[in-house]
Amino acid sequence: MDDLSGHTIGGYQLTEEIGRGGAAVIYRAFQTQLERWVAVKVLHIEDAGGHQFLRRFRREAHAIASLRHPNILNIYDYGEDQGYAFIVMEYVEGGSLQARLADTPLDGAEALALIIPVGEALAYAHSKGIIHRDVKPGNILLARPDWPLLADFGLVKVVEASPKSRGASQKLMVSQKLTVPGSILGTLAYLAPEQAAGEEADARADIYSLGVVLYELLTGQLPFSALSPDASMGQRHHESPAPLRTYNPNLPASLETVLLRALDRDLTVRYPRMELFVNDLKQVLQSIKQAAQFEHPVTARMETMRLDTQEAMTGPRLFIATSGVALSIPLLDEVVVGRTDPMLPQPPDVDLQPYGGGSAGVSRHHARFLRRSEGWFLEDLQSTNGTYLNEVRLLPHRPVRLNSGDLVRFGQLTLIFEEG
Repeated sequence: MDDLSGHTIGGYQLTEEIGRGGAAVIYRAFQTQLERWVAVKVLHIEDAGGHQFLRRFRREAHAIASLRHPNILNIYDYGEDQGYAFIVMEYVEGGSLQARLADTPLDGAEALALIIPVGEALAYAHSKGIIHRDVKPGNILLARPDWPLLADFGLVKVVEASPKSRGASQKLMVSQKLTVPGSILGTLAYLAPEQAAGEEADARADIYSLGVVLYELLTGQLPFSALSPDASMGQRHHESPAPLRTYNPNLPASLETVLLRALDRDLTVRYPRMELFVNDLKQVLQSIKQAAQFEHPVTARMETMRLDTQEAMTGPRLFIATSGVALSIPLLDEVVVGRTDPMLPQPPDVDLQPYGGGSAGVSRHHARFLRRSEGWFLEDLQSTNGTYLNEVRLLPHRPVRLNSGDLVRFGQLTLIFEEG
């Protein structure tokens, strides 16, 4: 497709190309009505194959627009103009995870902190009947170094209930097929064996692809690196990846076990659901953190908090993990955590707005601390982006006991709780 930089389509001024793949090109663009930068994915309808590709492009727009998750890229608009179809998305300056792979491999905790939110986003999409089918580093954008966003559902597969079975307790699931049977979709290096062979793929294909991304983050290598497509397909059908600790013996055996199950070519052995894979990764991450605190308990905590003697305080408090800033928790029976809003008559007791609460997805009344005779508890107040304790999401209105040193996350803002 010709370079459309400098053109205006659907009221969006296309300024520069920032990505290209398949039949579509992504531009950085300016939306004059709202005076903001956006990303616009443009497809020339006829060049791309006419109405069949247009159906797929529309489906991508509808699929993403139906998803609401803090780790899925926002879609703003869809339209067709001058023979082009376009999707308008959130513009992310941080680039993609692909650039991160140019550096040295990440340690276990760093890699898992990036992959777990993507897995949660995929699990959410799967619960809505949407399979991504093209999970790769280039489709994981970084709003911040620690905030991944899943993008580009261009090869999405939408699974729907059969019309005859809607309303029944046992729904027969069928899929919309807009591709030629036997065709290969996605980037070959990250495809599951069944997907690379052109066979029918379900949610387990996304599990495999996310496992490949995690393997690459941890080792700096792809699990299968044959030079030709045929050889690569042969490897993944007949061989198992080299164990993680071949490249990094410091990685825990539990992580290797979990990842190799996600990468198993046998569908009966691979994780059946993304939630199970993510939950096991969370347990591994927690064990890594606990091992680090046990090995260097004082050093690890001081490096995280970075406090000086003037900032020392007594009583219950929170430390912002990225800066070490200390926030006192008032000695009340109920302490609301959130962010200030001029429309609210009662501000939260602990205001996270000055510490990036808005951009981190903190709700106005996000959660609350409860002081009881047996200690402090944390309760989610049905927040939009969730409250997490040691990377496990809390159920709304189900208080959970806190201990000193616990990691508490409100949306994407991570803090450390100290009882004092």
